[in-house]
Amino acid sequence: MKITGRLIEDEAFVCVQCHYCRVCPAYQAIKWESVSPRGRIYLLRGVLKGEIDPDSTAVEDFYRCTTCGACETVCQTSIPLVDVLEMARAEFVKAGKAPLPVHKKLRDVAEKNWNPYGEERGERARWASKYSFKDKSDTIYFAGCTASYRMHELAENTVEFLFKMNVDFTYAGEDEYCCGSPFLRTGQRELAYEFFRKNYEEWKKRGVKRILATCSGCYRTLKRDYPKIAEELGYEWDFEVMHTSQLIHDLVMAGKVVFEKKDEKVTYHDPCHLGRHMGVYEVPRLVLQEMGLEIVEMEHNRENALCCGAGGGVKSQFKDLANDIGERRIEEALETGAEYIVSCCPFCKLHLNQTGEGRIVVVDLVELANKRTKSLNNGVEKEKEQQTRRS
Repeated sequence: MKITGRLIEDEAFVCVQCHYCRVCPAYQAIKWESVSPRGRIYLLRGVLKGEIDPDSTAVEDFYRCTTCGACETVCQTSIPLVDVLEMARAEFVKAGKAPLPVHKKLRDVAEKNWNPYGEERGERARWASKYSFKDKSDTIYFAGCTASYRMHELAENTVEFLFKMNVDFTYAGEDEYCCGSPFLRTGQRELAYEFFRKNYEEWKKRGVKRILATCSGCYRTLKRDYPKIAEELGYEWDFEVMHTSQLIHDLVMAGKVVFEKKDEKVTYHDPCHLGRHMGVYEVPRLVLQEMGLEIVEMEHNRENALCCGAGGGVKSQFKDLANDIGERRIEEALETGAEYIVSCCPFCKLHLNQTGEGRIVVVDLVELANKRTKSLNNGVEKEKEQQTRRS
């Protein structure tokens, strides 16, 4: 096997093997050096020097990584470890040593139905059948695969909140494609590029200038990966990308939304893609404070937050590992005495709710925002009041 990626060549020999990266959730769960970040870098060095040709076991260990980025926060030599590991996975795919079996299956079903869940394409917008959307707008709501197929309540609460706030937006429905995040994370970049092209064309057709995402993984992909892909493919990238937590915060700061206050104790789980990958830590917390909620932080929070365990293809290929990592996070949440966990990612909500098994509930920030928004005279509410009086 030969690695040709310049980023890997530049960074692999920077590592000083200090083992600060033992914060890695996979290493914490397994305690094998081969699944630690420095173990992966050591493997890449061996491949680059022509001393190692990784077998299937070595490749599997390399993929026991959620790409959470915890290693980057403590790296003493500032290696962009997530980018290095993702590009290395792409090299494994090119060399025919990957994708792993489940990851290949996800690609096969996504090529057919545009989503990694294997659901029919026509089911993508089923949750939205009770709403009416404009064909064109400056803003588009990008629901993402998890909210579309597994967590309908997130998509529904998002659009209902947007309607309440009189936000002008469109939704692509069945013409929305997977953002490609699962395939970028597992090294299957060609399919992600195809999804980029299709989403890009749809946005241009609808006159979109701003993309709003509920999912932290989608947000990370659209905000950080898509501009790079656009440059690589020769596309002009002129879109603003926002996460729903940022929009809610902006509306609160502008005085356009007031929440019903509730005296409850909650803890906030920082999604890796929203927090460590994109630096959004305080915005969700400020919104929760505006709701009057008492935030009790877990021992590990913000840039040191524990991963939920589901990212990077780990939940699909290594379920036991994902559950072990998630269990550690659930235990931290229970220690706070919080009534429930709040997060900003459907994938985190899905996985932590499954791991928690009813011991503590996870809700998304947008669900709270929609349900606790007081009626304001913002045009939409006025019309509703008038219709009520007339009837």
